[in-house]
Amino acid sequence: MTYTNNKTPTTEPIVWVIDDDQALRMILEDTLTDSGFQVQTFGNAQSAWRLLQDSGQDSQPKSDNSASLPSIIVTDIRMPMMNGLDFSSKIKQAFAQIPVIIMTAHADVQSAVDSYQSGAFDYLPKPFELDDAIAMVKKACLQSQSNQTQKLSKSENYNDSLIRDAQQPPAQKVAVAPEKAPTNPSGIIGQSIAMQKVFRAIGRLSHMPMTVLITGESGTGKELIASALHEHSPRKSKPFIALNMAAIPHDLIEAELFGHEKGAFTGATTTRQGRFEQAHGGTLFLDEIGDMPLPTQTRLLRVLANGEFYRVGGLKPIKVDVRIIAATHQNLETLVQQGKFREDLFYRLNVIRLALPSLRERREDIPLLIDFFMQNIAKSMHTSTKTITPSAMHILQSYHWQGNVRQLENTCRWLSVMTTGQTIQPSDLPPEILQAFESQDSTPITTREPNTHKTHNYQHDTQFEAPASKHLSSLPARSDSPSVNLSPHSSELPTPLPTTTVVPTLPAPQAGATADWITPLQVWAQQALAEGQYDILQTAYPMFEKCLLEVALAHTAQHKGQAADLLGWGRNTVTRKYQQLIEGRPVKPS
Repeated sequence: MTYTNNKTPTTEPIVWVIDDDQALRMILEDTLTDSGFQVQTFGNAQSAWRLLQDSGQDSQPKSDNSASLPSIIVTDIRMPMMNGLDFSSKIKQAFAQIPVIIMTAHADVQSAVDSYQSGAFDYLPKPFELDDAIAMVKKACLQSQSNQTQKLSKSENYNDSLIRDAQQPPAQKVAVAPEKAPTNPSGIIGQSIAMQKVFRAIGRLSHMPMTVLITGESGTGKELIASALHEHSPRKSKPFIALNMAAIPHDLIEAELFGHEKGAFTGATTTRQGRFEQAHGGTLFLDEIGDMPLPTQTRLLRVLANGEFYRVGGLKPIKVDVRIIAATHQNLETLVQQGKFREDLFYRLNVIRLALPSLRERREDIPLLIDFFMQNIAKSMHTSTKTITPSAMHILQSYHWQGNVRQLENTCRWLSVMTTGQTIQPSDLPPEILQAFESQDSTPITTREPNTHKTHNYQHDTQFEAPASKHLSSLPARSDSPSVNLSPHSSELPTPLPTTTVVPTLPAPQAGATADWITPLQVWAQQALAEGQYDILQTAYPMFEKCLLEVALAHTAQHKGQAADLLGWGRNTVTRKYQQLIEGRPVKPS
């Protein structure tokens, strides 16, 4: 653990970085230091919390306690002893003036919502660009300075004020509940950068009753997003009513939305509540709002303005409290210019716009989506989940998916029924997908992969090998690298490994040799523990990574890009690991 020298007064903001990943702590420490921050790093939140309590409860007025408190805290979520959400909640209660940025590699809607509800200043999903992290920390620094200015204006002695805010009664031991396994009750799947932006937006909007306009192509999951906004809002115990404007005849839309009185029109034999009344206290989701006729738009505008409407044929105004979420695949600005959509209604709806990415913009999420759909389909059909070869997955990721996630789900249903056997080969894919792939590549797909070819069960694996019929170098560039960009000022890749560097030649495995490497590892671990060693996992990790890196580089003739694909790392990670593990460059202790 590294600490700054708190005895030396400094005007540089202090940033605490808390993560159990030593490599990430080192990268963030170097980057933030270069950006003008003082950095302290911690391997767990409990150590940081203990130091905060010691600093906050020190009552000596001359100790300059404010210098020991951080300006910003950047913490991971999933850590031993105390998770980041519990830590953020404690900070909010005892040190509300310190902005907290929460990082997580397990990014989903629930994580985003929980982060903001715990009092976090912002939410940073992994992997992230270092430039984005720096910008977020600088923004948090401005917030921290604003908080300090407000405190100074309330008290002539800032340090005494800060100490009083930080003081608490003697801390009782609180049992931290173990973290639950990640779940996805919302059904929204995605780890791509594009989806992380959506998750962050849902988290920020979870407790804000603002009108939201969701835009995106058909099949991108607009209703799922609307449902998630409702489920994570204070209105979640009230109704969520979804209505598709394109599915209702125009002459019935007003009666559907606002209800009607008995005898209002032919066939209205009873009084009927409309969707607005049914959604009172909850959320009304108006899908395909661009297809709403102009007369109905006028009535909707009145409801948005004052929360009142009249039933069809009614004389008494009805007051409702409803949050409106609208969605469309059309360009409403164009419809406004064409006179097909009211401009004043557009501005009423366009309070917060949430644009959903197409599946073509988040191809790295396709294996996760396929995994989710295939498991659900197999469960509904009472069958086992089918596996898929790397070549078939590569073809699916290359397809353009005009119908987006909905089309992908239907394809999974087709594969579950039409595929013979438990392994999905390239030749098992729908004809239109194969034809589209062959038009991109002249190599015809006419044969099935041999039974000896390695297959993946994608419920455990999301990185895939190149197709057997295509050379590794023909694979598209990886856009889902699990590593962060090592350059704090540029998105350029690090200097490539020198082609003259010689990786040690590895002996070929002997014929008939077994693949049992678990037993020697167990023996090593037993010996290490018998010798009284601690943190043996931290000792084994570099040895394990060095071994795999050397094998991958030897296998690819020292081609770091191909080695990265084989290992499931990014090119930045391969370069950094090579420098640390093979060249022996020192790693700063954290």
